[in-house]
Amino acid sequence: MSTIKMEIQEYINVLPDSALLALKPLLTLLIVEAPIVETDLTEEEKAVILRGREEYSKGGYVPLAEIYPS
Repeated sequence: MSTIKMEIQEYINVLPDSALLALKPLLTLLIVEAPIVETDLTEEEKAVILRGREEYSKGGYVPLAEIYPS
């Protein structure tokens, strides 16, 4: 076992179960090999992303309030 795995194991051994429950989703995400990529975006979502990229390339941004007015 590598040094870092042994060090992490020591931390795990002293954590209460409540802390381990909080860490479980993060650990689950870290062991998944393939990243989660959303591929079923709507045309509206694609337009928002494109607009954001265009604004960002110009040094600007689109405020969330403008994208999702309350």
